[in-house]
This record gives sequence, structure tokens and C-alpha cells, in this order.
Amino acid sequence: MKVVGVDIGGTNTELAVVDSKDGILKMSAFKTKASDSFTQYIDDLSCQIEALTLEYSIDSIGIGAPNFDSKAQTFCPVNFPWDDLKPFNLKAHLESLLSIPAFLINDANASAMAENRYGAGKKYKDFSLITVGTGLGGGIIINNQLFEGAFGYAGEFGHTKIEGLDRQCNCGGVGCLETVVSANGIKKSYAVNMKEIKSSVPTQIPSVKTIFDKAKNGDKRCQAILNFTFEKLGQKMADFIHILNPEAIIFCGNIAKSMESYLPIISGFCEEQLLHDFKGKIHYGISELLDDKMNVLGPASLAFTKAEELVS
Repeated sequence: MKVVGVDIGGTNTELAVVDSKDGILKMSAFKTKASDSFTQYIDDLSCQIEALTLEYSIDSIGIGAPNFDSKAQTFCPVNFPWDDLKPFNLKAHLESLLSIPAFLINDANASAMAENRYGAGKKYKDFSLITVGTGLGGGIIINNQLFEGAFGYAGEFGHTKIEGLDRQCNCGGVGCLETVVSANGIKKSYAVNMKEIKSSVPTQIPSVKTIFDKAKNGDKRCQAILNFTFEKLGQKMADFIHILNPEAIIFCGNIAKSMESYLPIISGFCEEQLLHDFKGKIHYGISELLDDKMNVLGPASLAFTKAEELVS
């Protein structure tokens, strides 16, 4: 069985033909924002997918899309730069164009499906995936099944609140965890004075990678910022665990690649907040799929799951 997996990212849109036995057979990509309009982007994406379906016999198409509403079956990437943005049913469009079943999913949920099929799901049937990158998201696997909620937004961990935090979030809210635990959040922590971080405002904010590197090399300011970041993550994860009771918490996303040494901080602050019956029972780990094109394997996992349901 062969499927097309598509990841609609803020910088790049990546596509892959994935075989159920042999893995990724072919990759392609194009700049998401190179299109002049949302309409043009849909046309460009459709042409890219169609080219792959002409080259391979494709059973199903899976797409990881931002701001996907599973009930309405539309997506509308509100952070993208086009003036003609409006909710669009990409599933219906592609199925009409290609006569191949197509399915969409939110990007964090796609990562959870990849983890369930190819990664942690081989050990744990109930786990939560936390994506730490430009923003902060989450996906929930219960009994080896993705839990999406009524509209596909379940697991929006980044928009839980930190008491007393007055940072403005891109979602329009104030005090969201994402304003601390994310690439943007770490930069904000570097740029402002907070009672947990006693230092002056810098004239230039370094990259997140530089902040991690400086912390590793003993920079006290960067160490304090990252310790603060992952203390808050650990504390809020306890809420997640009390509600979901997972076997494991798995981290993915670009920042997760640098989080290994901070796992004791995260788990330590999390365990402090847990009820006795929860303590010591959770596995905290970094995804082993970070270098394996997880972004396209997630939508491909969706496509495999849906195609298998169609033939069963």
C-alpha cells in the first residue's frame, strides 16, 4: 500500500510517497509562502500532489494542516500572509480532482499518529505527545487511537494558562503556556525581566539554538531562562497527567532535540505536583523520530489508517 503524506508548514510544504513496507519512497517540497494568494497555494499544492499520484499508484492521501476544523472539514491557516484566506475544504477539492480518498488532520495530531505507528506507540498504548517548536502543541493517544475531540483540537496544551503571567499570546489570550515554552517564549524570556530571571534587558536577542549553546557552556542568564522554561512545562504537565493518566509523555518538535539534559528538571517539577498514585509511573522521553521526517510520516499514518479502514 502506498500513500501520500503532506505537511503544510509555515515555511515549507513537504510531500512524501510512503510505502507501508518500505517507508518513504520519494520526497518533494516547495516554499509555502511563495504563492501569491491562498487560491494560488491550493493550486500549487494540488499540482504537486497530482504529480506524485501520476508517478505512483496511491491508495490514500493524508495532510497535516494548520487550523483544521474536523467537524466542518475545512482549514484556514490564519498565520499565513494571504488576503484571500477563508475556510477551505481541501479534502473535497482533492477527491474531486484526483478520485483518491483524502484526509486532513491538525499537525500536532499528525505527529501523535506518527509516534503511535512508528515510535513510542510500540511500547505504550496510552501516551501524550507534546510538540515544542515555534509554538507548543499536543496530541493524545488512548488505547492506540488518536483522540481528537469534537472539532479536532484536543491536546491544545500550549493554551493552558500560567497563573500570574501577563504575556500576550498570538491566539489573543494572555498567560498561555506557549508564551513561555516555545521558541518564541524562550526569546521573550531572554528579552524581559521576570522575578525568576534577574538580569538586564539585552540589545539583541540570540537564536534559541544559541541560548541552548550558551547555557551548555555555563552562561548563567541562559541557564536561568531554560530552567524557568522547563520548570513551568513540568508543573503544567501535571494537569495533563491528572486528566489523561497516560503511560508516557513524549516530546517532539525542533526544540525537543535540545531537551534531553532538561528532562530531569521537567520530570522533577512534574512529579512534585502529582498525586501519590501517579508518582513514578510515567515515562518521560524524547521522540526517536525527530530525524526521520516525522512531519510527513504523521499525515502518512493518517492515510494508512483511513485506507486500512476502507478495505477492512
